[in-house]
Amino acid sequence: RYLGRPVIATSRIDTYDGENVTFHYTRHEDNKTVTETIPALNFIQKLIVHIPEKHFKMLRYYGIYAKHHKQEKKLRKCISAEKQRFLRSIQDWRQSILLSFGYDPLCCSECGTSMLVLEVYHKKTTLFEQYRKVMKYG
Repeated sequence: RYLGRPVIATSRIDTYDGENVTFHYTRHEDNKTVTETIPALNFIQKLIVHIPEKHFKMLRYYGIYAKHHKQEKKLRKCISAEKQRFLRSIQDWRQSILLSFGYDPLCCSECGTSMLVLEVYHKKTTLFEQYRKVMKYG
């Protein structure tokens, strides 16, 4: 739980006068904010409890062993083979644009966030309808 963040946020520590620490937290039982003032050594004692033992494994599964990868594998089985080929072709298209022109077509030019293709909708049209559309806007 505390792998990416501390046990208590510094914003929750209100004052420290050299001997006592005043901090606040929200009590889960009744959702009320509680303010406590305790000696600094007792405060440190409460924090030390959350430090894991040496060589304790904090992160159980990472990368291909992570739980979300197993779920993705199950979801991929539900997607039709045709759609899987299409999604793979989008990744190939993205890679070829990146190699050819030096930019990622699925990367937002404003914020830099990578866009994810969730669905592509293509209405089937006749050749005549496509021709009429091109001639109208061309």
